[in-house]
Amino acid sequence: MPPQPKPEGHDVFISFRGSDVRHTFVSRLRAALRREGVTSFADQDMPRGQDLTEAIPRAIERSRVSVVVLSRNYASSEWCLDELVTVMRCCSRGGHVAIPIFYHLSPEEVSGCYKEDLDRHKRSFTYERVDGWIRALAWVAGIAGWVVPAPS
Repeated sequence: MPPQPKPEGHDVFISFRGSDVRHTFVSRLRAALRREGVTSFADQDMPRGQDLTEAIPRAIERSRVSVVVLSRNYASSEWCLDELVTVMRCCSRGGHVAIPIFYHLSPEEVSGCYKEDLDRHKRSFTYERVDGWIRALAWVAGIAGWVVPAPS
């Protein structure tokens, strides 16, 4: 029997770069979780007009697990990086688990793959914010997860 979701929350929060995996990997992942009775939350579940800056962190905090789908363009989105920082913070408090999925890249590629995006972010955001993103990416790359290889 699957665990019951937290009150007013979901079992799993899914962090991903929509343009990379929304209609492929993530839609299949959510369908598989649903078949097993596991509730999931992704940004498309947000009602139109709701303030994402408050709702997304709250959804992460109210979930038991965060699945972080690290694709080639994940770090191009400051939204994704902010989600990752929130996931890291929730895990450090205890009671929350992060599961990385390395989609068409390996954990070893994370720092190099995202260098260009992070360099671009350094020109637009504060040092503290970008440094938090870098630390969160290093943290998640060090967690045992799953690698989904690119098709041959």
